[in-house]
Amino acid sequence: MSVYPGSKRFVGVAKETTPGTPVAPGLTIPIEKFDPSDDVTALDDQALRGSMAALYGQQQGPIMSSWDMSGPMFGDGLGHLLYNILGELATTGASPPYTHAFTLLNSGSAQPPVHTFTDATGIPATGLARQYPYSCISELTLNWNSEQLCQWDAKAMCWPSVIPGSPPTNTLSSVAPIPAWRLAIGIGGPAAGGTQVLNVVESSITIAREVTPYHTADGVQAPYVIARGNLDVSGKFSVIAETEQRLLDLLANTQPQLQWLLSNGGAAGTLVSIQADMNKAGYRTVKIASGTVFTYEVEWRAIANSTNVGASAGLAPAKLTLQDAVTAY
Repeated sequence: MSVYPGSKRFVGVAKETTPGTPVAPGLTIPIEKFDPSDDVTALDDQALRGSMAALYGQQQGPIMSSWDMSGPMFGDGLGHLLYNILGELATTGASPPYTHAFTLLNSGSAQPPVHTFTDATGIPATGLARQYPYSCISELTLNWNSEQLCQWDAKAMCWPSVIPGSPPTNTLSSVAPIPAWRLAIGIGGPAAGGTQVLNVVESSITIAREVTPYHTADGVQAPYVIARGNLDVSGKFSVIAETEQRLLDLLANTQPQLQWLLSNGGAAGTLVSIQADMNKAGYRTVKIASGTVFTYEVEWRAIANSTNVGASAGLAPAKLTLQDAVTAY
């Protein structure tokens, strides 16, 4: 009898050269959860046949896959997720740390790259893993709770899973997750520019992308294409109610600049930092909450602007910048 312990599982990622053609993982992303699903549409034959039965046959219709992933936030792995959902990347620097600026791709077909996620469980007889090609992330949430490690959650649609030709290599980096207490938040300006707010207890940023699979009469069950549409960036934060400022901002429709800046405090090749810039954010709700002390629970939504764009121009709601030792994503 064979058994396969869950603790030996690892998940790797790599950008595809040809969309839909699986590639071997180049980096292992440490995760706490990876829930994949191969979803086959069942086409039921329920045509009446003079009997009291409900189902007389079943054919297979379209098939596609999806996955949910979550775990502590690792700066080098985050770049693959940001590139997949945003689409534009500009990398600068001649030596570590390299700076990677991710923002919304607006030029050409405006379609971001796709990635293969490899789930190494040891169960498949030959490749010991299943690969999920053409992965298109529909939602990426970054969570900060001051008493925990920073976390991420991601969801994606993809083509049906396949078994790789050979077992994947577990390629771990030396980058460590960063505790959330190191986060600096700026409201009304940059976190490092005199507008840092020190009383935020927890916060999150959600990047959501419209992702639509199109099935065509091409003789293949998998989608012909998985198209990326509009991008939306929103979030929330909980702040100790030392003043009414957040409520006043809502009532005045202030739409402040927001910046999240997280760094491991390293230098040169050991530096890992994550910076999220929303040049304009509209508050949606500000609710007072009663606990040991009063807090305000703020929900916001980023507004597209010309500051957070890259070389593809247009308008974008946010820009996220990584600094790390990765030369290219």
